[in-house]
Amino acid sequence: MNAQALTHDDMTDDDAVRDGAIEVDAALIAAFDLTPDQVMRELRQGVITSRSEHGVEADAGRRRLTFFRGRKRVRIVLDAQGAILQQTSLDLGEPPAR
Repeated sequence: MNAQALTHDDMTDDDAVRDGAIEVDAALIAAFDLTPDQVMRELRQGVITSRSEHGVEADAGRRRLTFFRGRKRVRIVLDAQGAILQQTSLDLGEPPAR
């Protein structure tokens, strides 16, 4: 299992919450080893799926975006203004042989 954490210094300022919609540069999902064009194509095809969650109580105003592709996951946490607080990627690898 491999995990990688990136700081917000690795991110761009173009990622934000605009009118309730979340815009994320496809390059941020590069942990899937895809070009931005491939990311967009696989999002449209449903190969990459996503989940958006809103924080409550102590995390109110934050959003957590999770992108899934096979056994890989990329998670981005945003503050209320859309600034990236954290990005992590996880590759679960192949399941153990039986």
